[in-house]
Amino acid sequence: MDINHIVIVGAGTMGTDLAVKLSGSGVRVTVVGRPGGRADTFDVRSTSAARDLDVSPDDLDMRLVSDLMSVDWLSADLVIENVVENLEVKQSIFKQIVSLANKKTIITSNSSTFGISLIANGLSQQARFFGLHFFMPAHLVPLVEIVMSESSDLQTANEIKQYLSVRNFVPVIVYKDVPGFLANRIQAAMMREVWHILEREIATPEDVDKAVMFGFGCRFLAAGPIMQKEISGLDVTYSANTGVFSDLSNADKPPSFLAEKVKRGEIGMKSERGFWHWNQASIREARERYMHKLKSSIKVLLEK
Repeated sequence: MDINHIVIVGAGTMGTDLAVKLSGSGVRVTVVGRPGGRADTFDVRSTSAARDLDVSPDDLDMRLVSDLMSVDWLSADLVIENVVENLEVKQSIFKQIVSLANKKTIITSNSSTFGISLIANGLSQQARFFGLHFFMPAHLVPLVEIVMSESSDLQTANEIKQYLSVRNFVPVIVYKDVPGFLANRIQAAMMREVWHILEREIATPEDVDKAVMFGFGCRFLAAGPIMQKEISGLDVTYSANTGVFSDLSNADKPPSFLAEKVKRGEIGMKSERGFWHWNQASIREARERYMHKLKSSIKVLLEK
């Protein structure tokens, strides 16, 4: 696939990190950011992301523009919409992009909430629309989900996959446009049981985190869940699942204790209170520790 110019619509955290990662791989990138919004701090944030990747900002072929009309649409090969998680806003942006871009431009959304089928509903040339879901921090986390609607072209999806693979991403194709796509569905299933465990007072939040990090979590650096069960044996797995599945949560909504915490404003680091108490110093320390371990784990994962 010949992609030489990528347009990223939205200059927030995700859009900025993506711009740096992609332009750092040798691609021309145009970022559309509204003045007075996150675009005002784009230079500071992009410099920080470049530092994480050991790339000089001066070497990046990256341009920030203030509106869609300022984009060189004739040369745009791929668009990644990255605006606020509001369906009407995204649909409006997609309509404008379709009216401006050339007929061969691949148009995608980085939404984690809305499927591409909803965002591109009613637009022509449905085969060229995809979800392209990255994970924060997007310049470091390799995974990207290529989400297909019923009308998305499979050959194009495979070409996008190959294109991203050579740019140090780890792309996966999601063949059905279902809520949560792939990775977030798996994560949501785990979190449903985590909340269930806390609600039943089976363990403390601290010990839940330890069980994940130092149990199956660290093993996931070596092999994914299916490969792990290939190693241990599907017969053992079947027996274990038979004994525990009936006691797992099958709740169809988050628990009331979580809703109450949100209602009280106890939402974590943002409010300096969640399951733990925070201050600016402890937040900074925890985030630095998280970034250090994240970078180290990704380095291990990418080893041949």
